[in-house]
Amino acid sequence: MEFRQLKTFVTIAKLGSFVQAADTLGYAQSTITNHIQTLENEMRVKLFERLGHRVMLTNQGKSFLPYADQVIKLTSEALEIVANPDISRGKLTIGTSESLGTYRLPGLLQTYRRTYPNVEMILKFANCSTICDCIRSNEIDVGLIINDKIAGDDLVVEKISDEQMLFLVASDHPLSRRKEVTPDDLKETCVILTEPGCSYRLTVETILKEFRVSPQSVLEASSIESIKQLIMLGLGISMLPRFAVQKELYEGQLCAVKWSGPIPGYRVQMLYHRDKWLSPTLQAFLDLTREVLLAPRTDVNKS
Repeated sequence: MEFRQLKTFVTIAKLGSFVQAADTLGYAQSTITNHIQTLENEMRVKLFERLGHRVMLTNQGKSFLPYADQVIKLTSEALEIVANPDISRGKLTIGTSESLGTYRLPGLLQTYRRTYPNVEMILKFANCSTICDCIRSNEIDVGLIINDKIAGDDLVVEKISDEQMLFLVASDHPLSRRKEVTPDDLKETCVILTEPGCSYRLTVETILKEFRVSPQSVLEASSIESIKQLIMLGLGISMLPRFAVQKELYEGQLCAVKWSGPIPGYRVQMLYHRDKWLSPTLQAFLDLTREVLLAPRTDVNKS
């Protein structure tokens, strides 16, 4: 099994075409075919099957793909480190939520970019379960998520910070004047939810189910900024982390109600695969994240 054969396999898998893979890699098509045949003979499995003009991975091919991808990535990183032992460079793929990526990570990414300008950074927004799956398949190097405690024997999980979750309405919304807001009060208003799969949504849906509450109506939005605008227009109530609404709370555009219902202990967590090789590029990011995000923060309008 040779490196070039693995690279051919991964390229075909991603492009879905022997012809396109040959063009991309600069090989003759016969060479591409020979690489795959050699791999299949050595492994004694069929990696691809042709369905008309389409080339698709077999089940064995799908199982093999993440391992081949990881071997290629580690080999490339190793060659890069040997060639440039004192320079942190290469590619770093970070998985995170939209809220963290928008409100907590820009300063961290700016500092990392200034310190390691040769590193190519890729930021991918996804929900927690998707990020965990992508770490396991080596599509993401490191994840930064906000959720309740994550467990997984194959993952290294570091707690970065505890985060307060708030139920929010417009400053002139009827619920803003209540001394106490209970889950039963959600019957009187529209509940604004984040997209399916988001931990914020799951928390609110769990509360509604636990207390057998049917809100007046439900509105779904795919971005935190959209949700904040909808709340400020008086359309309903939603749950968001305090760090995402600091400015609006300070300016009086949003009001955090006196919520008396249950709410989970959310935390920002950094995670990566337990068997992941910590390249200088990744190690530098882990160290800087601990330094920057673990530093004490002065929150606006903590009351």
